Amino acid sequence: MTGPMVRGWCPDAWHPMIAGDGLLMRVKPRLGRLTRAQVLGLCDAAIAHGNALIDITARANLQLRGVRDTGWQALLDRLLTLDLVDGDPVIEQRRNILVAPDWRVGDDSHRIAGALLTRLDELPDLPGKMGFVIDAGRACALHGEVGDFRIERDEKGGLILRADGHPGGVAVVAGQEVDALIALAHWFSASGGAEAGRMARHTVALPEWACGDILPAPSAARIAPGIHDLGWAYGLPFGRIEAPILAGVMEGSSAGGVRISP
Repeated sequence: MTGPMVRGWCPDAWHPMIAGDGLLMRVKPRLGRLTRAQVLGLCDAAIAHGNALIDITARANLQLRGVRDTGWQALLDRLLTLDLVDGDPVIEQRRNILVAPDWRVGDDSHRIAGALLTRLDELPDLPGKMGFVIDAGRACALHGEVGDFRIERDEKGGLILRADGHPGGVAVVAGQEVDALIALAHWFSASGGAEAGRMARHTVALPEWACGDILPAPSAARIAPGIHDLGWAYGLPFGRIEAPILAGVMEGSSAGGVRISP
């Protein structure tokens, strides 16, 4: 068991953060997706153990607010049962992966992000706010979103590894994308990156194998509320929704789950 963190850290479910309305617990849905049962269970938990407010973050994570000091362990247990939190606190802390929200089963974004999820134990210790971006759709959907180590589609349709803060990247061989991400994370750690805190602020020159000038593809249009190829897109005012409303939307539809977009 661990305890609440002070303000200003990067919280997760194992390490809630003290906020003005109580404890804040962050949930990181795998591949940005929750099943129907997970959505309904999350809403029920937010009502039972918090103030029923759910936020969406810039990294497509969810935050449960107003959690009581005496209730966060019970909430954590519920999230573990729902398979929304990893049972290993170290792995949960490393599970900062933002994936293009329009991925399809078996496509490059789905394949690479899924493979990275299975190899988080190979990563070094990194500053808590650092994360990965997997943006391997036909166009870049996450070009403006923050992420330190990136796999992106390039202008000619190939895939590149790009370090945040650098305009271009290097080509990666299909099937070796996760190897490249892990290697870049180890280089960052070994070269003193923790002091900088983020890849974009790290002033040490990249290793030759990670230094390139291949530009990512132009950005795709942002997902707009309304009909979408994958179903229906909803926008949340100020990135927040009340749990009973979200549960009602889910119960009133035939949807098998939801995806979270930054």
